[in-house]
Amino acid sequence: MPVHRESRSLPYRRDQFFDLVADVESYPEFLPMWRYARVYRREGDIYYTEQQVGIGPLMSQRFRSRTKLARPTDIEVTSDDSIFENFRISWHFESPSENSCRIEFELSCTGRSFVMKRVLDLMLTETAQTMVSAFEDRARQMLGQTTR
Repeated sequence: MPVHRESRSLPYRRDQFFDLVADVESYPEFLPMWRYARVYRREGDIYYTEQQVGIGPLMSQRFRSRTKLARPTDIEVTSDDSIFENFRISWHFESPSENSCRIEFELSCTGRSFVMKRVLDLMLTETAQTMVSAFEDRARQMLGQTTR
């Protein structure tokens, strides 16, 4: 099962970055490949979404996911949608100082079909790095260069 892990130290408060990641319905505004995201049910600190991602004009896939929030330290996204054999995104947020955070990001994803497995295997690392960078860019856009 392919897994990508990434860590970054950022000049934003932990709660600020947590809120950016938790706002899934804004993903199509700034995440490459995300075409659609809608929360269709909430249960306390858990919400369920329907999302659509696309790679170029020919490949587009809808899936449902479950997001569990443990404010302000963890967000875990899973999917038992039939297109995946495995799907998990994990965010962990630490606060080394008042105006900075350290993020730990992990993405593991395996498609169920042969074609989906191949596509995800080839794109996992690039997709994960692009996602984390897109969140960092979004933080700069929404919060400024730093929180000071």
